[in-house]
Amino acid sequence: MAVNRALQRRLAFGSNATLVTVLVVGTIIFGWLIADTYRVRLDLSADQGSTLLADTRNKLRLLDADGGAVTVTAFSAQRGKQDSLFKDRELSDLMEEIDYASPSVTTRFVDFDKDRLIAESLGVTEYGAVVIQRGDRRVDLSDRDLFRHAGKGADKHLDFLGESAVNRGFSQLLSDTRKTVYALVGHGEMSPESHDPGGLADLASALDQEHYQLKALDLVRDRKEGEAPRVPEDAAAVLIVRPTVGIPEPDQDLLLSWFSGGGALLVAVEPEGVLPDLLGRFGVAVPSGYVLDKLLLYPYPDRPIPRYRSHAITQDLLEDDLVTVVSRAAPVQASVPAIPGVRSSTLLETSRDGWIERGGESEGGQARYQADIDGAGPVAMALALDVSPESGLVKKRAGRVVVLGDADLVSNAVMAEGPGNQSFAVNAVRWLVGDEARISVVGKPSAVRRLTLTDEDRSRIQWVSMGFSPLLVLLVASGVWASRRGR
Repeated sequence: MAVNRALQRRLAFGSNATLVTVLVVGTIIFGWLIADTYRVRLDLSADQGSTLLADTRNKLRLLDADGGAVTVTAFSAQRGKQDSLFKDRELSDLMEEIDYASPSVTTRFVDFDKDRLIAESLGVTEYGAVVIQRGDRRVDLSDRDLFRHAGKGADKHLDFLGESAVNRGFSQLLSDTRKTVYALVGHGEMSPESHDPGGLADLASALDQEHYQLKALDLVRDRKEGEAPRVPEDAAAVLIVRPTVGIPEPDQDLLLSWFSGGGALLVAVEPEGVLPDLLGRFGVAVPSGYVLDKLLLYPYPDRPIPRYRSHAITQDLLEDDLVTVVSRAAPVQASVPAIPGVRSSTLLETSRDGWIERGGESEGGQARYQADIDGAGPVAMALALDVSPESGLVKKRAGRVVVLGDADLVSNAVMAEGPGNQSFAVNAVRWLVGDEARISVVGKPSAVRRLTLTDEDRSRIQWVSMGFSPLLVLLVASGVWASRRGR
């Protein structure tokens, strides 16, 4: 009897253990199947460095929508060389992220030493190369395109630029031709060839990344001998950024004549600066004064925080809450009533507490709104215009215009300061040339965090620092004195 009971207990324990084991294994298998079917990836890094940029994801969606398989082949770095492990890890991780994000893009990471046949079949002779293929179209990237040394001495390190380079390759696959955008020069405008704070070299670099070419256009010098001045036939858009002297009427007539064929213009001005007369033809006025707001970018009193209005150019910036920095902006206004055939949309404006500052008395060294002198807000700082044939300014095709009240917004000096400046500038060009599908947040947002304060906030901070801090020190000192006296 005792033997039977012991056997029963063993059988019971054994069957329970077997059942639990089967359930655990079954749960693990079921969980693995669910995880494999519905994959979820989490990036817990502080800078989201393991997540593809929004612009890369957008280009992958466009490639998926266009159809046609895309293959990205990445080759390993040379073994034994410095940073080879870092290069291989970064590149293989990028391939994995791209492969996961797109059903139409296939990636592979190839060991250059072990799989020489693959390298030979693609004509690759260097370590660390990347080949992007779509049908008979191909983009080749070298190790120099993917990595860059930065810093000096002990701070010298290697930066990975692979995603930006591959992103640029995707842009080339999406467009058969490289569109050319011209920046007017010869009247003191900002130049795309200048790396000075007041130049447009950073904008040119950002547009180059998106497979656009930004070139200087001098209507007087850039012509063959005996030919009349003209806007080049390949111009997708023309930028007029902060002229410092008046643009002659014949030059403006040339620009308007070119625009009538369905062109695109971006005009950026400054407060009390030179205004091209052609703005009046589009029904845009630039009142005297400059824009201020109670909500500002600390510690700059002339940098109001713009509010985005809904438009294709600003939609992604609005959703991601990326600030576009302006510096002493001019107000821009569309005529009321609007010119027939010209539809105006506000891109950037102040809050209701903003105003047009025209001088007058200040308070504590700070400008204050005065109803009898200043202009009431909200105040527009950027406009987008759709121009139809009804206006008489274009013939068959509609034209587009962007007017900025601040040329510094797209300058080298300010472009990198605002998390949204580069995206705003590039998206404005994308909209002008008709590439709305490619509009998205460009690059990685700046990690710099800037404090936005109203005048009331600044006043409170001032009183706290001047009043509360000394009072706190006095209270602590009194407590120390009282404790010592009690001894």
